[in-house]
Amino acid sequence: MSIFVFFLSVTLWNVLADYYGGTLSLFSSILLLVILLASFWFKFTIHPDYLVYQLLLFNKSIIKREIYPDQINQVKFIRVGWAKKAAIIKVNKGINIRLAVLEPQKAYDHLIEYAEIHDIAILKSKDYLILERMK
Repeated sequence: MSIFVFFLSVTLWNVLADYYGGTLSLFSSILLLVILLASFWFKFTIHPDYLVYQLLLFNKSIIKREIYPDQINQVKFIRVGWAKKAAIIKVNKGINIRLAVLEPQKAYDHLIEYAEIHDIAILKSKDYLILERMK
């Protein structure tokens, strides 16, 4: 994959050099920005007593947020796209957490279990219920 990205960037570099001439500083700064943005990852872990949501840059934790059951108002399950599940954890204070790319898909079932065990309100949209019936 990285070899493909390298050849793609070299090809793009040559095309932009031909088009813009010697002003490649714009292209190099855009390339650096793309590499930086592609290095962000999200990690979500369900522990028996709390949830952990992390933002990683180059596998180094930038933001780590531990969420305890008493901090959660509701867990809302929705559908995104054509056939993908998503969850929104609504917290008392702070920014709600949107989980749209959990892998494997059974992680949503584990989140439902966690919410049921800790008496957290669960709301499922009509579209999400359709996805549950399909699987």
